[in-house]
Amino acid sequence: MSDICKQDTDKVLLVEGTDDCHVVMALCAAHQVPETFGIYECNGDTKVLKRLNALIVRPDHPEVIGVMLDADTSLEGRWASIKGKLSHYNYKLPDIPDIDGTIVEGIIDEPKLGFWLMPNNQDSGKLEDFCTELAEPTSLAFVRESIAEAQVNKVTTFKPLDISKAVIHTYLAWQDEPGRPMGQAITKQALRPNTDIARRFTNWLIRLFT
Repeated sequence: MSDICKQDTDKVLLVEGTDDCHVVMALCAAHQVPETFGIYECNGDTKVLKRLNALIVRPDHPEVIGVMLDADTSLEGRWASIKGKLSHYNYKLPDIPDIDGTIVEGIIDEPKLGFWLMPNNQDSGKLEDFCTELAEPTSLAFVRESIAEAQVNKVTTFKPLDISKAVIHTYLAWQDEPGRPMGQAITKQALRPNTDIARRFTNWLIRLFT
């Protein structure tokens, strides 16, 4: 049986890691997104862009390629790197990402492309920031207060860049069956799949792949 997160299909979504893959699968199941595409986990952001390039130039390239990447510390920088990677093709990418997910049609035998920059195509951040938007707000606020107090008392050692990871995993540690991965947490409703950001994301997948 092939790896569910290593699907080399004619319509494919490239993601950074296995957490990304399972979050996407859980959201697709919750929103009944048609199973028209596979997911390929690339093991890192730079490898996502390398595989994107490799697929575009492949003689039997996919019909549609979706790309899901963390914006990380700079949404503008991430978008500039994507535009730079595609500059020698015929794609016309917008100056800034579409808030609802960017989709660009291929020209002259090039695949259709789609881009979603985590968390929301507007802000810097990552998958964990997206998932905090699925958390129950009152509980999440208490998690943030608790982590802030722990920082004041100098009992934390995580780097400032990893605050969103600390928040989401603390939140999940306080749920029934503590410590579920984010994808499973969505399936079990510990993270809410029907928030606005989740619907925007799955609507982007539907527009891109169907």
